[in-house]
Amino acid sequence: FGGSEAIITALSDVFPVLRQHREWFVGILFSFYFIIGIPSCTNAGIYFVELLQNYAAFYSIIIAVLFEAIAVSWLYGIKRISEDIQEMLGTKPGKFWIITWCLVAPVFLGGIVVSGLIQHTHPNYGKSDDPFYYEYPKWSHVIGWMFALSSVICIPAVAIYQLIIERGNLSTVIRRKKKENL
Repeated sequence: FGGSEAIITALSDVFPVLRQHREWFVGILFSFYFIIGIPSCTNAGIYFVELLQNYAAFYSIIIAVLFEAIAVSWLYGIKRISEDIQEMLGTKPGKFWIITWCLVAPVFLGGIVVSGLIQHTHPNYGKSDDPFYYEYPKWSHVIGWMFALSSVICIPAVAIYQLIIERGNLSTVIRRKKKENL
């Protein structure tokens, strides 16, 4: 429910016409969810769910959190986030938190992503002596990676779009943004 509410609110903010027809929008969104969920209710449903579990759950969450850590600490700026925290809590975060947000978290999250990619094996269902053992075909791995990337591809796509609409080359834009954040 929480994820759906986030989608509804975000799209309603971008497209105000959806607010006027919220009931229709929510109905269409949940109908889409229903249609997408039908394969999991078939005899092959467990295989579909297992494929999603092996690809979409791990990579999309970890990569999204990595981008979030980088965006908050490096792009939004540690000075601004410290001021925001001081405004909310009455005290600035200590050096431990600043080092953790700027260095430790991105390095560890990046390490988890790289480690996951290195150790990735093609999923299968069950054990090899199990009568329900199933080894996924090669084309299913492509679908799995499409699911995994579909939720995180928007992050670099929007960043690239923002760099394109800004004036100047990449290094100029990065320097300008850093000055704004200091």
